[in-house]
Amino acid sequence: MLHQRLLGSAEALQKIIDIIPSPVFVKDTDHRWVLLNDALVAMIGRPRDELLGLSDYDIFPPEQAAVFWATDDEVLRTGLPSENEERLTGADGEVRLVVTRKNLLRVGPEPATIFIVGVISDITQYREAQAKSHFLSRHDMLTGLPNRRLFHERLRELGEQASGGTDRSAVLLIDLDGFKAVNDSYGHAGGDELLRVIGGRLSACVRAGDTIARLGGDEFAILLRGAGLDDTAVRVATEICKAIALPIPVAGSQTRVSASVGITFCEAPYGKPEELLRQADVAMYSVKRSGRHGVQVYDPSLEVAASRQLHADMLRALELHQLHVVYQPLWNPPDGELTGYEALLRWEHPHHGNISPGIFIPIAEQSGLIGAYGSFVLKAACAAAMEWPDAVRVSVNVSPLQLVEHRLLAEVEEALALTGLPAARLELEITESRPALDEAGAMRCLQEVRGSGVRIGLDDFGTGTASLDMMHRFGFDRMKIDGRFIRGLPEDRRAHAIVRALIALAHELGALVTAEGVERMEQAFSLMELGCDEMQGYLFGHPNARESIL
Repeated sequence: MLHQRLLGSAEALQKIIDIIPSPVFVKDTDHRWVLLNDALVAMIGRPRDELLGLSDYDIFPPEQAAVFWATDDEVLRTGLPSENEERLTGADGEVRLVVTRKNLLRVGPEPATIFIVGVISDITQYREAQAKSHFLSRHDMLTGLPNRRLFHERLRELGEQASGGTDRSAVLLIDLDGFKAVNDSYGHAGGDELLRVIGGRLSACVRAGDTIARLGGDEFAILLRGAGLDDTAVRVATEICKAIALPIPVAGSQTRVSASVGITFCEAPYGKPEELLRQADVAMYSVKRSGRHGVQVYDPSLEVAASRQLHADMLRALELHQLHVVYQPLWNPPDGELTGYEALLRWEHPHHGNISPGIFIPIAEQSGLIGAYGSFVLKAACAAAMEWPDAVRVSVNVSPLQLVEHRLLAEVEEALALTGLPAARLELEITESRPALDEAGAMRCLQEVRGSGVRIGLDDFGTGTASLDMMHRFGFDRMKIDGRFIRGLPEDRRAHAIVRALIALAHELGALVTAEGVERMEQAFSLMELGCDEMQGYLFGHPNARESIL
């Protein structure tokens, strides 16, 4: 038949495979190339006539040829297809990353003539893009230093690698004194120029194996490891203070800043990264409280002093307009729609700079100020939401202590009436892990607020001990999955299973699901596959002031 005569012609077969855009080859059982198409000739960079009849050892470096032969032998032995990621060096010396798929081919009547047919896919650009994406997601683009995410990963790796109780490390938290004045005087471009210089000076103060990171804004962190750290860490911190205090060229002029450095030491088994940074933050805050520009090692006694001073300062923070609200976007990636913003409280202290909410919120709760703070955020958020499209809601965190005080409904109604925001565009988030929600009065308060048309969400879903009981007693409109479960997606199979179960449970109970802490596209794709309704995280946007959004 015509097709048999056509395929039986070597010339015709060569023309057919030359049409295929992917590199194709055929080998005999002696590993010699008997057929290859134009795409493979171009990839290798040698004439076809030179390649025919050669084996891999005649063409490629020995270590690559050995890999190619091994997969050939496996296909010949088993008769099964093979797929392998390999390195392939062309005549020009360029190394490509490729995926080679091989199949066994039997030609003619028994005993058939046996060949290996291979198809190659060049994945070099894909792997390069993947590596670049991995780098960008873990490094600060301004300074080139590791970012907060990579620093946390290094701290977690430290805990996983530690054996026994002999390993010792130090975490240094560095906050610049006077950076805001530089930004005000020279603009953001000048501030960025200064931060790049600071990054270089920090790098010059530590060893090659130490980790330096820019956590954000004017805050940096360093992870030191090794023997004799008690003296080394303090010495490094002192050198850092001296280096940063030197004049810095900015916009054709010179300026100066100083540094406040907090240090915490840790031994195996290590605590959570967040706790280590919090301790360093307490020590650093102690330096700022004492006049800035110095070094302080963490001691538990600092907690009391910091709490007392902060409490005294917090009493007037509202009055002095030191508190402000920032807004982080909420997105529905499948539809590409902005669905809302979460309102987050920030405190910019006149002497100590931005103070972490993880420090001042617990103090506000303990001191009875949380009600006033909560009311401030609620009114500010509702007013801001009136400037947004009707389909965009605002989400406000509510401390369970506000529920116990039984004033929440009145405060919500006052904020809505004052701003004119429809109740349906306001969502309150309640933290799951707080014991105050066990009180019957708190649950009644939630029911009253929900009855007014305001939606209620459950924050940190999956982390609290009483969550199942709470979900049974109260029908939440939304559940927000804690970022610690999102962090490992999609690679962590356990995290994947937990997130899948949490989404399924929430949907079964009639609640929508928001995932927080989404920082990578791979995480977003995984969450979309699992049916997550909404996402929040640095991938979609950082918290910004009211005038900087939409």
